[in-house]
This record gives sequence, C-alpha cells and structure tokens, in this order.
Amino acid sequence: MRLRPVLLLLFLLAPVVQAQQIDPKVFMALESARTAQQSGDLRAAQRGLDEALKSTSADSLEQALVQQRLGYLAIEREEYAAAIRWLKLALAQDQLSAEAAQQDRRNLAQLLVQQGQYAEAVKLLEAEEVSGLPLATRRLLVQAYRELKQYRKAIPLAEQIVRANPAAEDIWYQLLAGMNYELRRYGDAVEWLQVLVRRAPERSDNWRQLASMQSMAGKQAEAAATLRLAHEGGVGLRAGDLDNLVALHAQAGAPWQAARLLDALIEQKLLPTDREHQLRLAQLWQAARDREQALSAWQQLARQSGDARYWLQVAYLQYQQDDWSGMQATLSQFRPGNAEQRRQVQSLRNAAAAAQAGL
Repeated sequence: MRLRPVLLLLFLLAPVVQAQQIDPKVFMALESARTAQQSGDLRAAQRGLDEALKSTSADSLEQALVQQRLGYLAIEREEYAAAIRWLKLALAQDQLSAEAAQQDRRNLAQLLVQQGQYAEAVKLLEAEEVSGLPLATRRLLVQAYRELKQYRKAIPLAEQIVRANPAAEDIWYQLLAGMNYELRRYGDAVEWLQVLVRRAPERSDNWRQLASMQSMAGKQAEAAATLRLAHEGGVGLRAGDLDNLVALHAQAGAPWQAARLLDALIEQKLLPTDREHQLRLAQLWQAARDREQALSAWQQLARQSGDARYWLQVAYLQYQQDDWSGMQATLSQFRPGNAEQRRQVQSLRNAAAAAQAGL
C-alpha cells in the first residue's frame, strides 16, 4: 500500500496565530510569506521566512511559528527532507498550541512514512491515544506497522478500519489477509479473502488466493471445492493455474499441503489422472515423509506402467520401513532395465539378506 501524495495546506493552521500573541514584525513576516505562497511565489515566501527566522529568539513561540511555516512551505515545494527537519525543530520548541502541535505531529508522521522512516513515525503516533486517532491517521499507523513487520499491532487497527467502513478499498482486505498469512493465521486470512471473492467473483486471482490459503489452513478439500466453484462459474482457471498452485505450496516448503491439494484436485476431476500427475503426487507424498501415502502412490504408478524405476521406488520405501518380505516380493515383480538398476536390485537384496540374518 502506497501513500497518496502529501497535500497539506498551510493556511489551515494560520487561524491559531493571533497578532497580539507574537512579535508584530514576525507576524507581518508570516502574513507576507502566506500571501506570497498563495500567489505562487514560493521563493519570495522562503526569503521572507529566512529573514524572519534570524530575528527570533531560541525557544520562543515566534521561532516555532516560523519553523513551522518553513516546514509547510517545504512540503509545497516537495522538499520533504527539509520539511521533516523544520517540523521537528518547531515541535522541539514546545511553544505551539496543543491543537497545532498535534496536527504537526500527524503531518510529520505522514512525511516520515513517505520517506521510509517508519519507526520514528510510529513513535510519534503512539505518543497519542491510538483509539483517538482519526481514521486517516490510523491508516497511516497500519502502514508503518506493516512495514516494520509488527503485524500483531497492525491487524487490530486494520480490522477497525474495515469494520467502520465495510466498503473500504480492496487493499485493506488484501493487507489483512497478507498480515494474517505472515503470522500463519491461515484461517483468519481465509475470512478476509472470502470478502474479496464475494466482491469480485469474476477475478480469477481472488479465487486462486482463497484456495491457496484454504489449503495452507489444512483444508485441501475446501480448496479444491473453491477451485471447482470458480471453474463452474466460468472464471477461467486452467489446469496450468492449478498445477502452479500446487507448485507454489511445494516451493514454500509445504509438500504435505501440496500433496493433499493435488490429491483433492484429481479427485474433483479438476486435474487429469495421468502419469504426470500421479508421479508428481507420489513425489510430493515422499517429500512430505508420509510413507504410507507415498508407498501407495508409487505402487499404483508401478502397477499401471510396469516401469522398473517406479518398482525400485516402492522397494526403497519398503526397505526404509524394514519390510523385508514386502521388498523381496516387489523386487520379483520386474526386471531391471539396465546395469545400474541391476546393481540397485542386488544391493537391496543383499541389505534384506543381511537384515534377516541378523534377526
């Protein structure tokens, strides 16, 4: 999520300054600078404020007001680093009215976020009662928390925003799903993604994200059902999209989820029961160290194809499970196709003989 352009209007703060409160010369300089700024003569405004600043005393209201005005002038000139410096100096004087100082802190926080100084922005905003912050400032705080990966702080605020305005932009629901995903709260992420699917059922990426998150939550059957619903709704999910979804799980270090999802997609007839997918399923079960499922998948492949490579995989799994009689039976089911396979078969037979002799 990116900030919208900073558009802070200096004249909104001017009414809090009364002529009788400050040195008349400084007041006139501030008014002249305001007039020049409103007419678009930013250089004249800058010169006037620079001169006025020289006549002010340290820790005075006059100095704070000139520094404040220099800060907002810098914003208009899109010189944000200078704006941050001037607003910090103005606030450090501790002379501004409570209302003006509060607004300056919030504007400064927005500038800090825009410049990537998230920790400093958070420190400023947390100095106030967070529940009393206006909605726009809470949005800003969510962004800063997210950038700092402080998801546990960001999520409750983001939830307040969408509950106060259910019609909030999609980005807020995407943020909530993403932050819950980062915390491995997959079930909560599913809830927010379901909102996006209801909002825009024609968007295939919403369906894919929802199914992926359901699968990460351990609900592969629901994920497959979601993808079937999308398919029947004509959203346009292709077999390649579904294969990619399985691959993403595997690449993310979740082979068990990937295997269960692929199994469910095959069962739902969303993916074909061909050798390519059966092989992928067997490999995923083996990567997930689910030996029972892996053994079953390799046996099915071996029986259907008669391929010695698959029979050897079955034999190795039985070897790992100390199933010597089962392994011997498997080795008798096929003929090795080359010297390397003959060597592997003999190695397995020798291992079985040695193990049984030691019993």
